[in-house]
Amino acid sequence: LIMKNPFKFLMLFLAFGAMMISITSCKQAASTEAAAAPDMAQLKTDIQAMENAFEANMTAGDAAAVAAYYAGDALSLDNNGPMLSGKEAITANIAKNIAESGKNKTSFEVVDVKASGDLLVEVGKSTTVDSTGAVVRTGKYLSVFEKRDGKYVCIRDAYNDDAKK
Repeated sequence: LIMKNPFKFLMLFLAFGAMMISITSCKQAASTEAAAAPDMAQLKTDIQAMENAFEANMTAGDAAAVAAYYAGDALSLDNNGPMLSGKEAITANIAKNIAESGKNKTSFEVVDVKASGDLLVEVGKSTTVDSTGAVVRTGKYLSVFEKRDGKYVCIRDAYNDDAKK
């Protein structure tokens, strides 16, 4: 029957092909969307680990290790200070902050992360305590990370202290 009417065979073949392409495309789109959806809980854990390393390096007085958090072309909007451009300026500011902090210790808590593509935005809060454990300052910050060479580095950040009570 098909051989008697090659037009019907061609139409049947094209319809079957179109149906297979449609099914395959839908499956690929669904799997691409699933693969593209970042695991926010894991990203929050990963960024918190970066913040913990930042804190540990600050406490150890190692400005260069703290600055590893930043990309070479980062911009930092310092609390009550000028905008800092580049890792060199940021590292110098970190060293100054370490020298001025004395025995104070600052901890960082990731409150929220949002990610899309190679960018991630973190919102966090900080608490600074003195050598007795008394809170001397609290604040909040926003950091923007970009995935470079398979890892996130901070490309922009802003920090400010909370109002004194």
